[in-house]
This record gives sequence, structure tokens and C-alpha cells, in this order.
Amino acid sequence: LEDKLPIHINLIKSLGARNRHQSAIEIGITAVQELGIQWLSPSPDKLRIVADFINIKLRFEVMTTDDFLAIEEMEESKKLAAMKLLKIMAYYGFITKQEYAHTVVTQMLQLTLQHGICDESCTALADCSYLLLQSMDIDGSKRLAELALLLLEKLQANKYLPRVYSSIYAGVFCWYNHLKQSEKWLWQGYQEGLLIGDIEFAFVNAINSLQNRFLYGAQLTLLGKDIELCRKRMIEYGQASQFAICSPLQRAVSKLICCTGDPLSETDTIIHEKETSDISLTRTNFLLDATTYIHFCIVEYIFGNYDSAADKIQERWIMEKEYSRTAKYYGSTDFYDCLICVAMARKSKKEKWVTLAESARSKVKQFAKFGKSNCDHKCLLLQAEILDVEGNVEDASSCYDAAIDAAEKSGFVNEQAIASERAGDFYLRHGDTRSSHYYDKARDLYHQWGALAKADHLYKSTPS
Repeated sequence: LEDKLPIHINLIKSLGARNRHQSAIEIGITAVQELGIQWLSPSPDKLRIVADFINIKLRFEVMTTDDFLAIEEMEESKKLAAMKLLKIMAYYGFITKQEYAHTVVTQMLQLTLQHGICDESCTALADCSYLLLQSMDIDGSKRLAELALLLLEKLQANKYLPRVYSSIYAGVFCWYNHLKQSEKWLWQGYQEGLLIGDIEFAFVNAINSLQNRFLYGAQLTLLGKDIELCRKRMIEYGQASQFAICSPLQRAVSKLICCTGDPLSETDTIIHEKETSDISLTRTNFLLDATTYIHFCIVEYIFGNYDSAADKIQERWIMEKEYSRTAKYYGSTDFYDCLICVAMARKSKKEKWVTLAESARSKVKQFAKFGKSNCDHKCLLLQAEILDVEGNVEDASSCYDAAIDAAEKSGFVNEQAIASERAGDFYLRHGDTRSSHYYDKARDLYHQWGALAKADHLYKSTPS
């Protein structure tokens, strides 16, 4: 099998590129077993899987840097071959079943401790860092990321730079730093991937960069052009899986940019209903399912389609239970969940939506403990919205202004626009003429963001 390893790797990658991730993992398991490595089959007890994962990560977390760098290098050829296969399987585990990812990364870290470090150990540590974010183990995630980067430099394992960067600079780095600061690292991962032939992870870095730009409010026209260029290159390189994951983002940007006529017309209502009904789950690709629903709900919320947004976030919650994981997007997912729940609380007068909103808000506040520049303004807007629902008019008013100012300071023009629009709604509900000032401000900010369709929608749906 060692002589045929490149053939197996190419077959597994080919299946992955065509969205056949489960088949890729199954072939990988067979190949690892043929190398004499005992496969740690995912136990039906998910708590046991996570416990094994936590135990192995703790052994690395408590190491001093000197002790870690003193670990000898792996020499046994079969172990090295197994690490190459497991490295590929780990990513497909991320996409499909979380327990596979935990199992594969655990196995890679055990092999590293037992037989020595190798280039693939860099990816195992980086993947471990990423997985720890699911359980909000931020300190552990940060430490494992540090070890991954140290090992990457020590071994000069540049062939895995795209993989390591995608896990770290779209992972724990963005929990502590403004999303914009991740761009240069993710772009480097993209360029390096194309240069060395790691096409799959070149585009993983590209997608993460594009999604972060969308989340922090980068100019949509330029973002849309970069998305189209990236999608064309994905087609050229045969990356069907990455093309599919990028598509929901492209649709979201296009809807915000492009005016399709009167948003209240009967024709547009029919088109919107068809688009909503066409949204469906793959049930096999978490990343695709998550990005489809999250970007759809963001756009639905921005255009005031609260019922369809609420329907889809509830579907996403069910999906996340099935996958045993959540798509956090550095607090953005919970932020929009909370906004949608507040909108439904106003509309339906049902207490359940207030309870759900409070739950989502508490999660955003957890993110704000680490990433103030990404989340402070989010927390202020959510506070204003909930205060308004509770009837605390005076405090809500000051919170809206604070949210707008904080979003401007952090450079989130998209969420500054949303906060301004919500302030306009607030004053309109209370018969205050200041509403027109906030609506005008929101329209200007949507224009600045490049969301021309939304600016037009706001002009047509609010008092002049």
C-alpha cells in the first residue's frame, strides 16, 4: 500500500472534490487499516469520543514550548503514510460527521505522541484548535494553534500552510481579532495553495476570506466581483464541493446588490416564495447546509421577511442537532438569530420568541468577552431591541445610538445600517419624527455598503 499511497490519496481527494465525502472517508479507513494502524472507530457514545479528544489535547496543552519542540521526528514509514491519509480524512469529517473529525484528529495526535512529530502533525494541531471552538474552549484552542504554527515553522512544512492557516485564521484568530485582520493570512493561504498545488485548501482559505468580508461589511460590489472570479477558478480546477459552499454567499450578495423591482409586488412575492421553498438540506455536508441557511436568513432578515427567516433558523437548529455541531461565525449566527426572534416576538406577541431571543443574545455576549471589536456593537443593538420589546423606551433609545456609534467605530457598516434602520423603526412605532433621520442614515449606509437593492427597498417601504 505504501507504494500505491499517491494513488489512494488522489482517489480520496477526487471523491472529496465531487462532494462524495463519506466514500472518501470509507476508503481512507480501509487504507489506514491496511497500513497496520488500528482504526479508532467512532463510538456510538459521542461523550466518549469527545472525552478521548479532550484527554489527548490536554497532553499537548500542558506541555511547555521547549518540551513540545524537543519531540523527536516520526521515522516509521507506515506511520507517516497513515498520517497523510488521516490528514485528508479529518477535513472530510469536518464537512460530514463531527464525530469522524474528533476521531481522526485524536488518532493523529496519539500517533504524534507515540511515534514523533511530522509535517501532518501541524494540521492535526490546527484542526484540534478549530474543533475546540465548538465547546468554547478558547484558551485550549489558542494554545493548540500556537503549537501548530511553531511546528509549521520548525519543520518548514509549507506544503501544509494553506491547511493550517484555514483552521487558525478562520478559527480562533477571529475570536480575538477584528475579522478584517484575518484577510492577509487567508489570502496568503489561498496564494500558497495555488502555488504548491493544494487547490482544495487554497479555495477553503478563499471562501473563508470572502465570508469574513461579507460579515464585517466589506463593499459588496467589489466582494461580488471577487466571488465571481473565485467561482470561475473553482470550475477551472474542478472544485465542485468548494463551488457549492461558495454559492449561497454569491446569492446573498447578489440579492443585496441587485434591484428586482417593487419588493411588495405580487410577482416578486411569488418569486420569493419559490426561492424559499427551493432551500433544502443535503444532510451530508454540514458546511454547505450551514452556509446555505445562514446567508439566506441574513438576507431575509435585512429585507424584512421575518416569517421565512424564522422558519429557516428553526430548520437550521434541527439540522445542527442532527450534526451535533453549530455554525458560530464568530457570533454572527446568534446575532441574526436574536434579531429574527425579536422581530417575531413583536409580530406574534408570543413569549417563546422573547425567550429564544434572550438565549441567542447570551451567546453573543459570550463572544464579546473575546472579540470586542466584532461583537460589542452587536450586543448593544440586541440590548436595545430587547429593551424595546420589554417596554423600556428611554434605555432602548440610548442603546440604539450606542450601537450605531460602536458599529461605526468597529467598521461594520452593514450592521451600522441595520442598527440605524432598527432605530428608525423604534421611533416610528413611538410616533417620534426622529425616525426619518435614522431611515435616511440607514439608506446612506446601505448605499455605502453597496446594498443598493436594500437601500431601494427601504426607500419604498418607509415613510418619506
